[in-house]
Amino acid sequence: MTYEFDDGGSASSDGSGPYLNWHARETLNGAIGSRSFSIRDEDGNRTDVTDVMQKGVPFDISSLRTGWCYSDGSPGVAPEWLWNESPARFDKAQPEDRGGERWKKGFSVRVALSKDQAATWSQSGAGAWAGLVNLMRAVKADGGSGETAIVVMTGHEEIKFKKGSTSNPTFSIKKWADKPDCLKDAAPAASEAVDKAKYTTPKATYSDGNGDDEF
Repeated sequence: MTYEFDDGGSASSDGSGPYLNWHARETLNGAIGSRSFSIRDEDGNRTDVTDVMQKGVPFDISSLRTGWCYSDGSPGVAPEWLWNESPARFDKAQPEDRGGERWKKGFSVRVALSKDQAATWSQSGAGAWAGLVNLMRAVKADGGSGETAIVVMTGHEEIKFKKGSTSNPTFSIKKWADKPDCLKDAAPAASEAVDKAKYTTPKATYSDGNGDDEF
């Protein structure tokens, strides 16, 4: 199966928790280190799952959505999303800044951290977005097919800007497999079925000069 993906370089939060997050930097309380993944539950508690990602987890590529995300950082306030019609084309123009904050490229995709635990990686900003682009390049390069890609976190890359820097995770495809039951049962109702579409990976461009990759 071939997946098209547009990185956009040329409403409310979707999905179900818990939520997977990439951390380019250490969290303020020091609980989660830099260049790592964590799971955030409904109470805001985080658990480091980097070792799980390094072993390989199923990604439901058909659940992928891309678009623009806005958040002013207010605690307890969900980010707003403007979704593209399909991840094959970044067809939404970047909305105007609001209150001094920019809308950032973001995405949502379902993953299975274990046989019984599904999660949503829904994040915006330069580091997370570059990670998604790296993932979709790996999907295209692998050329395999199946319902879910078993994705392995292989490391990270550094991204430098005129002011500041960030980092993104890198991935490889271990194999393709049947979709686990936890992804079948917990898939977001609003996710688009894209398995009938054809996808290609675009050239990646990044212009998020502040290096922020957290909500």
